[in-house]
Amino acid sequence: MNYQASRRQFLASASGAIALATSLITAKESSAQSSENADRKIIKPEALKKGDKVGLVAPASYSFEPEDIKIAKEIVEQYGFQVELGSHITSQYGYLAGKDAERASDINEMFRRPDIRGVFTFSGGYGSTRLLDLLDYEMIRQNPKVFIGHSDVTALVLAIHQKTGLVTFHGSSGLSAIGDYAIAHFRRAVMANQSIGEIAKSPYRGTDDEARKHRLVTIVSGQATGELVGGNLSLVVSLLGTPYEIDTRGKILFLEDISEEPYRIDRMLTHLFLAGKLQAAAGFALGHFSDCQAKDGGLRSFSLEEVLRDRFEPLGKPTLYNLMFGHILENAVLPLGVKAILDATGKKLAINESAVV
Repeated sequence: MNYQASRRQFLASASGAIALATSLITAKESSAQSSENADRKIIKPEALKKGDKVGLVAPASYSFEPEDIKIAKEIVEQYGFQVELGSHITSQYGYLAGKDAERASDINEMFRRPDIRGVFTFSGGYGSTRLLDLLDYEMIRQNPKVFIGHSDVTALVLAIHQKTGLVTFHGSSGLSAIGDYAIAHFRRAVMANQSIGEIAKSPYRGTDDEARKHRLVTIVSGQATGELVGGNLSLVVSLLGTPYEIDTRGKILFLEDISEEPYRIDRMLTHLFLAGKLQAAAGFALGHFSDCQAKDGGLRSFSLEEVLRDRFEPLGKPTLYNLMFGHILENAVLPLGVKAILDATGKKLAINESAVV
């Protein structure tokens, strides 16, 4: 008996049954979310330019080495910005960069100050979700600025967008090394008031190892249009059932992760499915899932691609995998709340508007 084929056939048929069983729950949740967000409108921040002063804050893990903060500052300065460090960026409280109130106050302060034009995050790790109830969302709404980060900072990127309508940016945190491709994508998304165009396309050509590693894969053909929303899969799932959970209705959901075995990716995608979040989306843009292979060498495991096909193919919605974002050097910047066009057949993701004003 072909176990993998049988399992896939079973899941394909079971998916429809589960979708039907959860449809009433999904409808109720969607209705509640519709009411909550009825008056919310998308707010675009002002474009950053060379010479602007930006803030660098540490909302999650602390800096293991003082030199790391200097490195993060220098990385952000590559864009031509003046960088001001958050008051508590050097603090430590257990595995966190200071107490929750301290880390949240740094974010609130950077949004409050008129001389600060954008807010960058030092690194991920853990701790961002602990700040969500401590942010002043009304003040942030009244002082819209570029806010950028990824990994654990997904929680903040999502919550700020969800609660205020502000276009936030999924992109490398300050300490993350960046390459020329990532820098160019940042400038197109955050420093130019013009149509962004095609994003997250692999810069590698040919059939060498690097090109094969970044080769785009169509999981489900088709085209879809909708606002971009998403981030790190683990953090997206962690917000379910909270006031900050992701709204995927009619949107292009983008996801990535790192150091999660295939069965864990399976579990989290199944969680999103059971919550109705996958069914509600218009399409899926999947980035890099770095170091997400089975730790036993794969002898008794599905591969990552098999898991992705298992979870997304039954939905029948356009799905493109291996786009250039995630825990990688050349990490493209994706703006949340801006309308994108996903062409899974043509292997393209494009934004025909600006993300800033």
